[in-house]
Amino acid sequence: MPYYVQIEGDPTKWCIAEQLPTNELTGGQPLTVTSLAPIEGILVLSPRVATVAVFNVPSGTPPPPLDIPGGIIYVPTATGPSAGHVGYVLAGDVDPMSLSSQIAGAMNAGHSQTIALAGGEMLVLNGATLSFAVLAPIGVAGGATPHG
Repeated sequence: MPYYVQIEGDPTKWCIAEQLPTNELTGGQPLTVTSLAPIEGILVLSPRVATVAVFNVPSGTPPPPLDIPGGIIYVPTATGPSAGHVGYVLAGDVDPMSLSSQIAGAMNAGHSQTIALAGGEMLVLNGATLSFAVLAPIGVAGGATPHG
C-alpha cells in the first residue's frame, strides 16, 4: 500500500512505496525510500527534519509521476515540483544511487555536499539544514523543464 508524506518546507505530498518507521523519523539516521509521485525516484529524508506528516493514500491509485528529462535532483521549494519545474539536471556522469548515499552522509554529519549539474554548474547543499532531497535516476522524455 502506498503512503503520502509531507515534509516541512515543501507543500508537496510525496507518494512513497513503503511506510516510514515513525520511530526512525527524528534523531536517527537519514532514511532513503522510493518515491512514486510526483517524482519517481529516491527520497532521502534528514533525521533533523522537524515535521513529517505520514498518511495512507486515499482509495484509488496515486497520481502518475511527472515526466523527468534525465537525471535530476529536487530540493525543497515553496511551490513544490510541477510539470514546468522538476529540479536541477545532474551532470551526465553523476550516479543518482551513489549521490543519494553521499547526501545521506552529508545530512548525518551536518556538512556541505557539492553536486555537479549539467552545463558545468554546481549545487551546494547544506546537510545540516536540508530536510530532504529527491533524485530521479530514470530519464523519461517529456515536457518538464528542470531548474539550472
